[in-house]
Amino acid sequence: MTKKELRIGIIPTRREMFAHKMAYEQKNKILKKIKDFEPKYNFKGIYIDDINEEGLLMRYREAEAVTERMKQEKADAIFFPFCNFGQEEAIARVAKNLNVPVLIWGPRDGAPNGLEWRPTDSQCGMFAATKVLSRYGVTFSYIENCALDDPIFEREFAAFLAVTDAVKAFRHMRVAVISDRPKEFLSVISNEGELLEKFGIELAPCESTLMIEMVNKQLENNREGLDALLLSLNDAGLDLSRLGEKKYALAAIELAMNEFAEKNQCSAISSECWRMFRSIFGISPCFVFGDLCDRGMPAACENDVHAAIMSVLAMAAARYETPPFVADLTIRHPENNNAELLWHCGPFAKTLKRGGTGGYVAEGGQGFYEIEHGVHTIMRFDGLKGEYFIFTGVGKGIDGPVTNGNYLWLETDDWVRWEKKLMFGPYIHHVVGIPGDISAVIRETCRYIGVTFDDARSDRFVYSLS
Repeated sequence: MTKKELRIGIIPTRREMFAHKMAYEQKNKILKKIKDFEPKYNFKGIYIDDINEEGLLMRYREAEAVTERMKQEKADAIFFPFCNFGQEEAIARVAKNLNVPVLIWGPRDGAPNGLEWRPTDSQCGMFAATKVLSRYGVTFSYIENCALDDPIFEREFAAFLAVTDAVKAFRHMRVAVISDRPKEFLSVISNEGELLEKFGIELAPCESTLMIEMVNKQLENNREGLDALLLSLNDAGLDLSRLGEKKYALAAIELAMNEFAEKNQCSAISSECWRMFRSIFGISPCFVFGDLCDRGMPAACENDVHAAIMSVLAMAAARYETPPFVADLTIRHPENNNAELLWHCGPFAKTLKRGGTGGYVAEGGQGFYEIEHGVHTIMRFDGLKGEYFIFTGVGKGIDGPVTNGNYLWLETDDWVRWEKKLMFGPYIHHVVGIPGDISAVIRETCRYIGVTFDDARSDRFVYSLS
């Protein structure tokens, strides 16, 4: 999976009338730390060293030049480190002009030196600046007033990068929609017009006839590409022997889907999987969806557009380090009342396999393997009557009975609460999972994208007869 480099505007600020020497020294320390972070966290800093004599935003008239620099360099987010009290009106203007995620932080001041004037008061300036940002309608993130070398600074700076990746992915999303949903799946319907009007999310439809034509072209004209794809699957330790000659149809479907998505600049795929491919090619694209996720193109089965959207968000929030998976909520664990079977008929990415090796693709095109236990974040993006939510909960994989397809037995803190929220909320039986705990990143992302964060631990949508 290819990681995507972010471009972060680094805009240190000071209040002009305050002592400049300490602010300038503070700036240099902060910039050194940020430049050390660049290769570690895969981003490129955009700096303002030549904006004025100090390389600090300290006058309102400099806001326009800083804005233009950030636009020209295509900043995905901006960071304002306060080197003393800061310049609140210039900060607010730059942030308002750019409409990207904003991070506010200032280093913790030392002890006062007797009766001398304190030279910085960065915390005081941040209280002022954040009120002005709120007046301007600017959403911002904040790291607590701490020392530059405090572990929380690095941890939350890295989390802000993940938020920026997720916001960027959401705001530039285009989903390839291949054929139609299965007739019986009324639950997966989405409002195309509303997604476009509220969030700018575009759907790119691919008619059944076009996709069939594209698959056939792959089969007829691209044997070399098909062999290369199949070889990569064999190298990953997957047993494809049950497919026989249908392995070429499997590879052709994957290449055709990816070709359509790339030609139409899509960041995800939502596709039919029940009838069209089976009737024409004798195989389902279940495993294909997981392999596309593995290669950085999230794909959702049963034409669940909302699952595709959530998959893009999840992958970006994890900074493209691991693929997501789309699962059914199916049955409760026979012995653990707080555990549930997350299952689907075979579309989980191969790199998620438990133990990293083994597993096979069944005759019908489904992946058969359990995925790694560990901590997983479980999410669902969905809406009802114009209001959109992201359900988010964190659980851990545990042992349970073996079943077919792909699966994970997930233990939660309180399954009954989860179950009721998912029943009464605007959700369905599909969820998106991803290894690791990205719940805080999703929560912060929701503030920027205009979606309500629905924590699995909250009382929202939890109703009872007793």
